[in-house]
Amino acid sequence: MTQKWIVREGSKTKGFRYKGSSGSAIKNAAELERFNSLRIPPAWRDVHISTLPRAAIQVWGFDARGRKQYKYHPRAVQKGELRKYYRVRQMARDLPALRARIQRDFHRQGLTKEEVCAGIVRLISQGFFRVGSEKYQKENNTFGITTMRKSHVLVLDDSTVEFEYVGKRSITQRNVVDGKDLVRFITELLGTPGPRLFRYREDGKWQNVDSRDVNDYIERIAHFPYTAKDFRTWGGTLRAATVLADLGKGKSQNERKKNVVTAVRLVASELGNTPTICRKSYVHPVVVMKYLRSGTTISLPVRAKAAGSNGAGYAPEEEALISFLDEYFPERRKAIRDE
Repeated sequence: MTQKWIVREGSKTKGFRYKGSSGSAIKNAAELERFNSLRIPPAWRDVHISTLPRAAIQVWGFDARGRKQYKYHPRAVQKGELRKYYRVRQMARDLPALRARIQRDFHRQGLTKEEVCAGIVRLISQGFFRVGSEKYQKENNTFGITTMRKSHVLVLDDSTVEFEYVGKRSITQRNVVDGKDLVRFITELLGTPGPRLFRYREDGKWQNVDSRDVNDYIERIAHFPYTAKDFRTWGGTLRAATVLADLGKGKSQNERKKNVVTAVRLVASELGNTPTICRKSYVHPVVVMKYLRSGTTISLPVRAKAAGSNGAGYAPEEEALISFLDEYFPERRKAIRDE
């Protein structure tokens, strides 16, 4: 069945009009109220609205920069978010094998494509970097890990490197990453030709790494379509859960609310997001829900044990988070377990 669309005409100053697929004007009050409730940005052009109130895609159009944008039904958004968190949960199960493979690739010689992509994934996992976009770099002069320039990097000592750059929404980001092997890797990259930091050598020529290279690498080693963003989501959830565990159960509902605000603000600053986006997209909802309702969070070990010496395996906080999700977000349930 072919999807039918309602077209928006007019402007914010002169007012908007709506025409059905047959070309006739829509004047039904209930329909007009639905269009208003969709909160379609006035600047969008060539706006198309679904004739079906429950369709997954409710609206599409083009923003002021000519980019195609969509608005989805809340139920479709919720399902998409749940699928994302199930995927990230599955990725957590695969982390030891993924990390072992990343470590092997990272210790290749000669700045191969595999070595550089593995190094980038390690940095995303450790420093919560965005993967970056050539488009945003060209249009907005904002950067992520793949588009980083050598001028954004400062090696502080033999085990610490600092990245300072303009990130999404033109906000200056500062990330400090530790690790002697990572510093050696960055130092080697600083010696390559050209302004871009992350480059690899192939057939005697230097090539820039882009976001597709990194996501293709992750999918290839995982045999599953995980993405760089999934590593950020896992990291954001882990940090939020750890901070809440450190803050304790809270003596009252108000104290727990304040603790959630504190945790989300801290994680947002590390991810380079607003607290609203951080809580909505990078912190598993069950972590916040269980803490707000009963102060329940992950159980941190009294004495932390180190992850494997090769960087594989789990950190103790990760083991605690996986146990927590096993209990409150089991794999085969369709809804988050409340009690």
